[in-house]
Amino acid sequence: MDFALARSNMIEQQIRPWDVLDQRVLDALATLPRENFVPEAHRMLAYSDTRIPLDDRGYSLNPNIEARLLQAAVLESEDRTLIIGSGSGYLAACAARLSKHVEAIDDSQSANDRARDNAEQCGVDNIKFITGDLIADLPDTTTYDAIIVNGSMETVPARLKTRLTLMGRLVVTVGANDAPIMEAQVIRRISDDDWLVQSIFDTHIPAVGEAANGPANAQAFDF
Repeated sequence: MDFALARSNMIEQQIRPWDVLDQRVLDALATLPRENFVPEAHRMLAYSDTRIPLDDRGYSLNPNIEARLLQAAVLESEDRTLIIGSGSGYLAACAARLSKHVEAIDDSQSANDRARDNAEQCGVDNIKFITGDLIADLPDTTTYDAIIVNGSMETVPARLKTRLTLMGRLVVTVGANDAPIMEAQVIRRISDDDWLVQSIFDTHIPAVGEAANGPANAQAFDF
């Protein structure tokens, strides 16, 4: 398979039509080999409009959703960025191409090991992987210019919002697992005690850290 051609087709046929026009985001997607971030059995699906189950737990989200989340975070070259849910490492690696430093937290050591190996294989070395509870074990004294949740949450924990710098952006998909539609949001901190919430698109994606049940679940549920 010509992965370079598949990567170009993904950008032109999936990413741009979904209103992802930020050139820095497109460049990050164009330079990272997504096929290196999915299990060997699913490499041929790396650039398909589908989510892909990872080996032990979780999913790699559809490329257009990952791209929209990245664009919504408005990452700058000096930003400190946090990824909730390491997944395959792809979202963290893309963010690392756009930020100065990235931290990715996951409650699974094996998920972090996989994500770290995938990122390092692609020469991405500005990511720190943290193993612990996705919310409770966030560093108390660290704030972030951007936080991206790699999956959905039923509600937004206050602890995530308070980890933002002033004008920092939290990109999160909110909704119950049994709801037909979830809402991707950008939550921007506009003062010490105030946040502005913006809806960016509707979708339905697995909860962050949700176990994958096998290839049959590699289906798209986008709106």
